[in-house]
Amino acid sequence: MSIATDLATFIQQVGDHVFIEAEGKPSTLNNFITTYNSSYSPSITLQTDGIICLEEDANKWGLELRLYLHFAPTCIHATKNTVYRNDYSYRINDVSVIKELFTLGYRIGLN
Repeated sequence: MSIATDLATFIQQVGDHVFIEAEGKPSTLNNFITTYNSSYSPSITLQTDGIICLEEDANKWGLELRLYLHFAPTCIHATKNTVYRNDYSYRINDVSVIKELFTLGYRIGLN
């Protein structure tokens, strides 16, 4: 089993909702949105809750995907979260794991 599969199992066992967001510059997000919409539904836009569009000159190198949770999983390191989406206690920043969660049915926004 993969970390994403273990994480999805944890989320289901806890029985709580999670939130996934994507952050990046407009050019990065437009590429991500095009790819995302060609594989998943519902479609998303730059205005979708969970899309954080930065200025084009922001000091960011690429796409960031974040998963917010109320409980810390044991299968992957989660950072204690007190600043962003502060109604969630933990955050996971891992593009590959979160992309794999998309293949398991999770989507941008509230899940």
